[in-house]
Amino acid sequence: MKKNPHHLKKMASFNKRNQFDKKAAIELSMNTLVIIIISLVILGSGITLLYKFVGGAEDLKGKLDERTNTELEHLLVDQGKQVALPLQTADIIAGEDHTFGIGILNIDAENFGDQFSITVTVAKIIDSLGIDQTLPPNSEKALSWVLYNSEPLTIKENDHASSGILVSIPLDAPKGQYIYNVNVMAKGKQYGNTQKMIVNVK
Repeated sequence: MKKNPHHLKKMASFNKRNQFDKKAAIELSMNTLVIIIISLVILGSGITLLYKFVGGAEDLKGKLDERTNTELEHLLVDQGKQVALPLQTADIIAGEDHTFGIGILNIDAENFGDQFSITVTVAKIIDSLGIDQTLPPNSEKALSWVLYNSEPLTIKENDHASSGILVSIPLDAPKGQYIYNVNVMAKGKQYGNTQKMIVNVK
């Protein structure tokens, strides 16, 4: 039986469209698969970073070396400093980290209570050519390298406590000098003097 040319043309068009739909469906599936894989990689990286930060926060106090602890004891106990951050300058190679130690002595519980919080901000960024680069996003990026316990520390009157501030420099960090302000807050007021952390990225 002779087939209708119009019917054959219609069938060919249908097959072509069907093949196109299948191809589009396969491409869509592949794109979806790629997106899922990328999302899983990003999620995994985020979880790894979170565990690193959480684990780092728990170990900060234990990371303070003997020299830092000795300096803190001297400044807090012997000299009666309200807030002390000894050994304020560190040369750090990109890809490495350093832990600063900060100590707090509670000598004014009547006005400040016994809950103290540490805050860190970027004061200045000077690049390797001596040019001031203290602008976002540079300051935001530099602040993301800093890890410390932001939860309030309970310190009874005439007692003292110390905590670590970890600065972890990424491999792609621009060389230069990064200066941070470290403040201690209690009852919404600053306690003691502003301390400086000076990080020279090599």
